[in-house]
Order: sequence, then C-alpha cells, then structure tokens
Amino acid sequence: MMKRQTLFLFLFVVLLSGVAQAKTGDQGASQKQASIEGFRSAQFGMNERDVMKAISKDFRISRDKVSRFEHPNEKTVSLGIDVEKLLPNGGPAKVFYILGHKSRRLIHVNVIWGKPATPKPDAENVIATANQLRNHLAQKSYQKEGLALNAQLSEGVILVFQGLDKKGRAVKLLLVNPKTDADPKKAGENISLTLSYIEKPGKPDVFRIKDGDF
Repeated sequence: MMKRQTLFLFLFVVLLSGVAQAKTGDQGASQKQASIEGFRSAQFGMNERDVMKAISKDFRISRDKVSRFEHPNEKTVSLGIDVEKLLPNGGPAKVFYILGHKSRRLIHVNVIWGKPATPKPDAENVIATANQLRNHLAQKSYQKEGLALNAQLSEGVILVFQGLDKKGRAVKLLLVNPKTDADPKKAGENISLTLSYIEKPGKPDVFRIKDGDF
C-alpha cells in the first residue's frame, strides 16, 4: 500500500510540473486556433431533442438510459449518461449536458472521471487522464486572458487547464483530491477530474433573482 501511496504522490508532482506549454493567440501562430463548440456531436445551442440525438449517435445510448433532472437553484436542466470508456485506461465516466434556464438549449457540458463516476476510483488512472487531456488541449491556441496551466487553486484543487477561444467559449479541466486522514489506504479515494465545455462562462443562462424583486 505504501508503494501505491508513493506512486500516487509521484504522479501528482508530474501533473504539477507540466510537460505541455499552452500557447496564446500571439505566441502560437503555427498552432490551430481553438474552437470550443460543445462535446462531440452535441453542439452549443441545441435543444433537448437534438442533444438526445447526439447522445444516441455518439454513445449508442437509448433515451431511457438518460437521466434528466432540474437544478433546484439555477433552474437548468441536465441530461446525464454513464460511459464505460471515453479514454484508454480512463475508467468509467459520467457526462452531463446542461440546458439553459431560459433558452432550454445546450450551454455547458461536464465530463467526470473518479468520484462520482465510480465508487472506488483509481487515482493513478485519474491523474494519468488529467495529464493526457492537458497535453491534448494545450496543442491549440487560446486567448491570453483566462489561460491557465496547472494552477493550484487551494489544497487538493488544481486547475489543470483552462482556455478561451476567440468567441470567449471555455474549456476547463479541474482535478480535485480532497484531503483525507493520515491513513495511506485512503489516499485518492475521493479524487475527481472534471472536463467542462462552457458556452458563456461569464454570463451563464441560469436563474437569478432580479434587483427589485425583494
């Protein structure tokens, strides 16, 4: 078990060190400009019916296997699916397609590995997936503003990658490894990795109480 703990810490350091160098629009002239339009066949602006069709096309998942729920505060609608393998050795993932409060069209997609996609996540595989995705995302060119690579936000929380395309749409990769007690057996037991595609990160279509309502 100590060997597992040591390897986990090593992989965590590798993640922090960063082997990829994300390029800004000015520096990465030879790179292809990032264009963040959604996730696979599901494109921002699609209505619920079209998102369902995209899910069926991408994953061969029937409508009855798609969970649907409304956020109690934001009043958005989420369509959730379970996918056994999105990346080699990445393990099971959950994908959530979020439809805006007013528009009822796709505004946000979250892809999650680790908790809660699997009850007992393999921390080493989750971190390896974070590294693979960071390196992949960093191959394209993004705006200077908002660009981040392996930024430690707080204890156990790393913004592995964040970038904005020319239209201000965002891709964000967040690794969360909550602190546990000193028992090495529990190291990484609640780790999670979330890949997000966001249409309007600064102005999300969510319910808000207006000035003057109260």
